[in-house]
Amino acid sequence: MVLETLTAIWANILSVLDQFPEENVAIIVYVTGTLIALWCWYRLMTRLPTPIGGILWIVAFAILATPTISEGPNSALAPAIFGLIFGVLTKEHVLIWSNLSLILFVIGTGLLIGFCWSKYTANKTARSV
Repeated sequence: MVLETLTAIWANILSVLDQFPEENVAIIVYVTGTLIALWCWYRLMTRLPTPIGGILWIVAFAILATPTISEGPNSALAPAIFGLIFGVLTKEHVLIWSNLSLILFVIGTGLLIGFCWSKYTANKTARSV
């Protein structure tokens, strides 16, 4: 009885997912998973000292959310970390450096924005005192 109910529920979920194209479902699942992982990582990093927690959050963000375009007939938007891992496994130096440079660019941009934000908030609190 319970197994039949679970089978019916699973069939209904799959029928709902069949209405959307595969590319959209993959992107929605990836974005949702990234947001959940970054929120959990943020909650962990708030317990660390401010600069260390912020830097580690930026690194996690860059690893999870830096996009790139995959190659091949089914090319689509993909995380750059997958391209980096694939490049390391296949020893394709161009693929390694292109994906690594994207990730490092996002880390550098995040660190620059974080530095400017910390200076802004420090200046704002100094003025209010």
